[in-house]
Amino acid sequence: MELKRLWKDAVYIALGLFLIGILMLRADVTDTLDKMAGIDLRLLGLVLLLYVLNTSCKVFRWFGLLKGIGAKKIGPIVLPIFLASLALNNSTPGKVGGEPVRAMMLKEHTGNRGSLGGATIFAEKSLDILTILALAMFGMVYMVITLGVKDVMGLAIAVGIGGIVIISFIMLILNRRFVSWSSRIGTAMTLKVVKGRRSSKVFRASVKLSEFLKRLQVSIADLRKRPITGAGVILLTLAIWVNEALRLYIILQALPGDHPLTFPGAVAAIAVANILGFILPIGSGNVIGSTSVLELLLKDGLIATTSSIVQVATSLWISLPLGIISLFYLRSRGRRRSKADMGCN
Repeated sequence: MELKRLWKDAVYIALGLFLIGILMLRADVTDTLDKMAGIDLRLLGLVLLLYVLNTSCKVFRWFGLLKGIGAKKIGPIVLPIFLASLALNNSTPGKVGGEPVRAMMLKEHTGNRGSLGGATIFAEKSLDILTILALAMFGMVYMVITLGVKDVMGLAIAVGIGGIVIISFIMLILNRRFVSWSSRIGTAMTLKVVKGRRSSKVFRASVKLSEFLKRLQVSIADLRKRPITGAGVILLTLAIWVNEALRLYIILQALPGDHPLTFPGAVAAIAVANILGFILPIGSGNVIGSTSVLELLLKDGLIATTSSIVQVATSLWISLPLGIISLFYLRSRGRRRSKADMGCN
């Protein structure tokens, strides 16, 4: 038991140090912004406020998903758990690095099973991805009308291929027959690898994975039976991504000079940026994707790059410090609960 507590302490401390290191790596962004003497600080403050509002919408959305799926003993603890996972997501490739941690923390601090947390995260990410793809298609149409087919053909093909792959993956996970079939095949192949030893750790891990996927489907099915919760979650998802585009639009207005970008252009930049953000780490995918679209629309590489960096930097400035604080708060809370349980025994 003591060894398990030490292991958890080591994981939490490692995560905290990792986030501190990421924050230090992004210090060059602060230096860059210091040189932007002409930026409108009032509008920059509005951007930061919108980011806080956006994060609040994400927390409420996850809370709604947890309630809708029947999670127990949830309340204010949802906030630090989400903030810790958000900071890790903003620091790792694919923006999913914090999701296993979120499911683990939910189980540790509320007692809900891991498949329940996994189901809410899967629903959340699926909605995000589908919304991003819808916005990306809207953005591609806008860019074709504005620039012509030739200039955006490469981006359109990439978005189309990405959309097909992602939607296919989601549909497969939701298909009970596919999950049941793949579980049987996976179990049989694992047995061959371990030469029939059912006591093998590898075999037990494959069985747990199969059970997790089946419970995940049951939990998602429970969520689909609550249309009111589903409608609220969808509205919050739309608000989250409109907020993302609005922040980029305001950042461009805050920078010195005249930048005639329309709001649909900001939507296109955000959608493409987040598609690339699933691949590249530490916000670099978002910067590259957003810069590519803005440079096409504005014909100004410097402004395109600067606005994209500010977009990512303002997110990191808030999410990483709050994530670090949340991680150490959760670890401290876990220690207090362990001592209380030992005292009761």
